[in-house]
Amino acid sequence: MKTNRSLHVLLAGIGCASLLVYVLACSTAFSPDDRQVLYPSFDPQSGALSIALYDRNTGRSEQIFSSVGSHTGTNIHSACLRAGWLPDGKHILVAEAEEKDRLSLFVVPRGGGEPIRHIGSQKWDEAVTALEFPIALSGTRIFLNDEHNLTRVDWVTGEVLVNTNPIAAMPGDDGKTIIGWRELPGNKGGEFGVIDPETLAFQPQLTLTNQTGDGTFPAFHPREREIMFVSGQGTNQEFQVVRDGVKQFSRPVARPGCEVKAAGLWLDLGRQKDRVYTAYTSRAEGQTNYECGLLEIPLNEKPLRFTPLFHVQSDDMVSLLAQPSLSHDGRTWAISSAWLAAKNKNALRPEDCALFLVQLDRSPPKITRVPIPLPAVEDDGLK
Repeated sequence: MKTNRSLHVLLAGIGCASLLVYVLACSTAFSPDDRQVLYPSFDPQSGALSIALYDRNTGRSEQIFSSVGSHTGTNIHSACLRAGWLPDGKHILVAEAEEKDRLSLFVVPRGGGEPIRHIGSQKWDEAVTALEFPIALSGTRIFLNDEHNLTRVDWVTGEVLVNTNPIAAMPGDDGKTIIGWRELPGNKGGEFGVIDPETLAFQPQLTLTNQTGDGTFPAFHPREREIMFVSGQGTNQEFQVVRDGVKQFSRPVARPGCEVKAAGLWLDLGRQKDRVYTAYTSRAEGQTNYECGLLEIPLNEKPLRFTPLFHVQSDDMVSLLAQPSLSHDGRTWAISSAWLAAKNKNALRPEDCALFLVQLDRSPPKITRVPIPLPAVEDDGLK
């Protein structure tokens, strides 16, 4: 299948473009007040991938959305879903790719008697490209990527504005800025910048001409004109900070006695701006299974910190699908392993299928594990 060309350079080397058709309800998302977390789960009746909500005060979870689409040849339903919180903290946005070229948006209210809003079933070039990355939001406006355009939809008024230039929109780390990326002609790299939420005009700020390898998607900070990423191939990786095209800091991603690699596509900068968080896989000498968890990369010479969470049979975490999140107060990191079970039910042990919340301001970090029951179906996983 075709992939979004504006993202082609950054996705090159990750090796998961063929899995974009299974962009699952894979990401986690904290509410604006950090009290609730959205995460992928399974519908107890149909086995479909669904979206659940965990309340950190009560310790309880509830299912809030389930897809009805099914995948040919298996009883487990595929679900091309993404969920996130709208800025008011009172509504949840659910985007669902229907078939190959249809995209539906749902606004699910939290509390009160307000109905669910369904913002049409829109024709969309390669609908899953709208779900690859966290959806950028500004007020009541939703910014969506597709093969050729950037589209802004107002979920209250229904107003639609389209920029026909191939620019990809992503949320900034301040909850207000809309980050943009566009490819340079001739496949010579691309430009990061910011997008005007009113006009959709792109303002380039930094050019990236080198490939980042199979590590992580660059984290761009427009105020500092800085990017951070993990470069390299396989387990030979290096974390880098580049400002205005000049390398400011680097360090190898290494672990004594183990092979290790950053396996999460996303990098989150800590609230003290002294470290970066991402996912990792690691295997000790003589072992067969891989340890997966949270990797903390200090922006100094302090040692890397590894927090193990679950184990898998392969180091192929498929980084595009391993999409953790950092709470707004910077104190908790969350990741779900449910998508691994959806891809192949034998990929991990039932007790390892869970939402994991890692409290970062403790040493060692405190881990809260929220079990995700596997669907009771017989299949060979998604092919």
